[in-house]
Amino acid sequence: MDNGHFARLQTQLLPKHVYFVETIDEYAPVKLEDPAITVMTDFRLKTPYSTVETTLIPAALQQMKLSKVKSLFVVDHDDVIIGHISARDIQSTKATTAAQYHDVKQSEVTVKMIMTPIHQLHALHFDELSNARVGHIVRLLHELQVNYIFVLESGYEKIRGLFSVSRISLQLGENVMGDLSSQSVAEMSHVI
Repeated sequence: MDNGHFARLQTQLLPKHVYFVETIDEYAPVKLEDPAITVMTDFRLKTPYSTVETTLIPAALQQMKLSKVKSLFVVDHDDVIIGHISARDIQSTKATTAAQYHDVKQSEVTVKMIMTPIHQLHALHFDELSNARVGHIVRLLHELQVNYIFVLESGYEKIRGLFSVSRISLQLGENVMGDLSSQSVAEMSHVI
């Protein structure tokens, strides 16, 4: 291998006390007219987190807190995605209902008992997003009354990313799941 035409880069020894840079978790403000991709969590850039189906909900909630995420994919023991669970699911009446239904303590409820199964999750194909705007996604989230829309790639076999109500609300500076006024609907219709 001839690498003689590459100049040698200068290195230095690390100092005795060195730290990691802080991760920037702020998202740039957007408008409804901006490309939808600007509000998508892209799993090529940010690793998705998952938990196995037998995880107890207190442990899943703790994992979310430690990972600084609001939801997890649920996988079986073969690492196949079987569902999705959010902190909101865990902290809602779903956990109490599941505990009563399965005749267990609430602390014994597993993520599988309250997750949204994979076949009930709404998704878009990544290729469909080339002309989509934030307004399209907001309208879809509102009409479907869901907190997440997933993005698929490679013939619908791989999850590329997701759109979440919380991220879009943060970037827009308003709650996208609140009552849509006629002005907001008109704004979105104009964008779409």
